[in-house]
Amino acid sequence: MTLKNKLDILLITYNRCEELQETLNELLAENSPIKDYSIKIIDNNSTDDTYNVVQSFMQKYSNLSYEKNKYNIGGNANIMKAFYEAKNEYVWILADNDHYCWDNWSEVEKAVEDGVDAIFVSTYGCPEISIAQLYNQATFLPGVIYKTSNLDDTVMGNMAYNISNMFPHSALIAKIINQNGNIYIVKKEIVSIGDNRDKKTGKHIYTRGYDNSYMHPYLKEMSWLTGYANSILLLNNKNIRNICLTKDLFCLKFNSARVFDYNKKNGSKSLYNLLCIYCVLSPLSKVRFLINLLCEKSLYKIIYFYSLCAKPNENNQIITRYYIRIFGKNKLIKEIRQKRKEIDSRKYCPVSKGV
Repeated sequence: MTLKNKLDILLITYNRCEELQETLNELLAENSPIKDYSIKIIDNNSTDDTYNVVQSFMQKYSNLSYEKNKYNIGGNANIMKAFYEAKNEYVWILADNDHYCWDNWSEVEKAVEDGVDAIFVSTYGCPEISIAQLYNQATFLPGVIYKTSNLDDTVMGNMAYNISNMFPHSALIAKIINQNGNIYIVKKEIVSIGDNRDKKTGKHIYTRGYDNSYMHPYLKEMSWLTGYANSILLLNNKNIRNICLTKDLFCLKFNSARVFDYNKKNGSKSLYNLLCIYCVLSPLSKVRFLINLLCEKSLYKIIYFYSLCAKPNENNQIITRYYIRIFGKNKLIKEIRQKRKEIDSRKYCPVSKGV
């Protein structure tokens, strides 16, 4: 089976000509099942050598097309633009700096044949464990192939609104979860996430190319956590929202004191960010949040206990490390290795896992 006439592939890029070249080499490699698929590159008005890199590939591969935006509309707006251009039965929106392994592409073909609503082709976040892991994993745009019939006026309107929250595509996975759509998770991931940090500063920058001197302060200060928290409001079920905010193994629990540490370390001290997180919490979690905020300003400066979960290792174990911080110095006090337990996500949406 070939998906050539069923799958739209759009690749968004901005000022990453070297990474883009590597990505195109992987997508068009001899072993790539999509090497002869139509691939459209949407350039968000790059100022580096992106145009010349793309042209050099287009001379060799007639299945490539290219469009350059007149302005840098922002990465998130460019995501929405890519969805707007989807015409075939399925759409896969790619980034310019990720990596691919095609061993399990047959799973995608089978999932399309079965007509599922979303195919998870990236699994570093362990989306099979729970609905919290699944929703978090979906923030990685190239990690999901979507059935385009799920796009409608409301989804696109939600995408437009959610551009400011960094995850316009969360509107689509939220609709699928809200309506109990069918989801398939590949056994072995096909796309792995690249390094999104700025080469010069080593930090994640979500407003590349913009002038800080007159950028909207909420845009300038927007953090990953705040955008994710606001995006969780797209989920109708309050119980699912609370699970996504407080039960994620590898993300921060949004009612914990580590939320305040995260904001500081990422250069964001905006009260707006904290209020956004507070507003989406359940009543009980709001109480815990306020207690942690108070303690963070007092007791936690002296002593603080916390835990961190590492992604499953080669033995399918999750490693939980427990730390104590005394006067700002962290010390590991205990490490527990547990076999990964899968929580039945079918309670919230029909999920099939790769076999």
